[in-house]
Amino acid sequence: MKFTRLQKVIATVAYADIFDFPLTRDEIKRWAAGGIDYVPAALPGFGTPSKSMGEYVYLPGRKQLVASRRSRQKSAVGKWQRIRTAARFFRLVPTVLLVGVTGGLAMDNAKEGDDIDLFFISRKNTLWLTRSLVTLVAEVLGIRRRPGDRRVKDKICLNMFMAEDALSLPLGEQDFFAAHEVLQMVPLWEQEGIYQRFLLANRWVRYFLPNAWNEKTHGRAAGKKTRKRSIFSWMNLMAGLLEPIAFFMQQAYMRKRRTSEVIVSGMIRFHPNDARKWVREKYAIRLRKWDVPLDKIFYHR
Repeated sequence: MKFTRLQKVIATVAYADIFDFPLTRDEIKRWAAGGIDYVPAALPGFGTPSKSMGEYVYLPGRKQLVASRRSRQKSAVGKWQRIRTAARFFRLVPTVLLVGVTGGLAMDNAKEGDDIDLFFISRKNTLWLTRSLVTLVAEVLGIRRRPGDRRVKDKICLNMFMAEDALSLPLGEQDFFAAHEVLQMVPLWEQEGIYQRFLLANRWVRYFLPNAWNEKTHGRAAGKKTRKRSIFSWMNLMAGLLEPIAFFMQQAYMRKRRTSEVIVSGMIRFHPNDARKWVREKYAIRLRKWDVPLDKIFYHR
């Protein structure tokens, strides 16, 4: 099924509306579902404030989101400063190749009381060791969000870990939601070209969000792995010996605490709620009002 340009705009604005996030015309083009070459001048049925309000586009009756977005942008400033400082400590973990921000802060859409979601890529065969060391750093800094915490402002949620040899998301999760998560992630620090390798391993996202994909990959050459000196060979050897121990200890700790965590080969994801499920449900409600089929947007490539 082919969509008209207006339908693609509807699908794009409706998805952002789930997160109370009105879009500028440039942002609509960047995040357009299926890609568009331009945003039509006339958008019947949409709200478009005056220039003094930033020309944000939103669904009917959602004008209040403009003020909300501006407030969250202000809240995000301090959070970015704090997480960039924290990232300097995480990069000291020798098995970490990338530290990135996901969630609302990645889009400057963070409430004052929100926590901060972080994403890590580890060297191969060090996934569980990396999580142990990163958790230790967060605990020492006093910034880790623990299960059951009620006050989570600026706490760090160690949301997801991937190994460098397993960078592609599982086939069953390759949908519109995941495409946004991949392309919205903001690297704070990376080495050995791992961010580009991560993008290329998930090139399937370009079918959902071609314009955002082109922006992220334009002018980026594939990173080359640097030649490791002997000290790194010894480090890798030690990490390989410690990895089974870290795996066993964390599995034992988690055995009675498992909820909605996702643990597959090369990936660990911790999150109290299955965001994909509620996002899909809310998206379906919004698209239904505009007679845009959810499945063709959310799954079809």
